[in-house]
Amino acid sequence: MFTHILIASDGSEYALKAARVAAEISKKFAAEVTLLSVFDPPVGQMALVDVAIPVLDPIEISRYADEVQDTVEKNTGQVLEEAGVHYTARRETGHPVDVIVSVAARSHVDLIVMGSRGLGGLESFLLGSVSDRVLHHAHCPILIVK
Repeated sequence: MFTHILIASDGSEYALKAARVAAEISKKFAAEVTLLSVFDPPVGQMALVDVAIPVLDPIEISRYADEVQDTVEKNTGQVLEEAGVHYTARRETGHPVDVIVSVAARSHVDLIVMGSRGLGGLESFLLGSVSDRVLHHAHCPILIVK
């Protein structure tokens, strides 16, 4: 039923729980697994109620992105390895929703597995969550793990 599973991970506890679930599904269906980490770089200088946010050094941002994605891959990869699941790690930069949906479509995945961070009522209403927005825009089934 599932031949290619995309695990979108930010390294959070919910994402690690989702990786455990994805590992079990992948073993059951002998599915290919891609572990995706997405770094959303800070926007340059913005005016926000007359307060300017300084532009960060691109080299520092790149180093930070590498550190964050190294940690995500290490922790999530450990979960998959402990379950005996072979995976391919993929790193992307951009808005997480757009990147997850795009990578899933281009890679012809047939299941996206991700964690839910459970934003509070007002935050969720105003901002929405990444998992909720992926759910509404992806071409394939989504499994959101709490």
